[in-house]
Amino acid sequence: MKSLNVSFEEKSTWISLGIITFVFAGYFSQVYQGLVSGTLDKAAVFGLFIGAVIAIIVLEIFLHIVIAVLNVKDADQPGDERDRLFSMKAGNIAGWVLGFGVLVIAAHTFMQELDSLWVANLLLFAVFVSQVVSYALQIFYYRRGY
Repeated sequence: MKSLNVSFEEKSTWISLGIITFVFAGYFSQVYQGLVSGTLDKAAVFGLFIGAVIAIIVLEIFLHIVIAVLNVKDADQPGDERDRLFSMKAGNIAGWVLGFGVLVIAAHTFMQELDSLWVANLLLFAVFVSQVVSYALQIFYYRRGY
């Protein structure tokens, strides 16, 4: 059986992708249900958002400490040229995804009057999608190898 040789940077990207997907899936499902039913106010949404941010920070720190302890030699190495190239390529495409999302939200908001909570969360969703695209593309580039 062939073992996977996964760099520290790729492991880090997998962890970050999993964390934001898990945390923001919960956040957006709760916010969407509350906004549709009309039971959420700004304070509740703000509380959910702060909770999501804190959860992401804590999980990122904890899981990166775990992979650093398990891979001490790799964790001490700075990212190489390939890591930077993959990050730049993925970030470029993710930027276009974010820009497109913001334009669609702006056009939709212009055509329909939306509550500020809807607009704020739609914009946050665009940021979330662009970050998922960035992480997914980085993983794709790592798996492809170039």
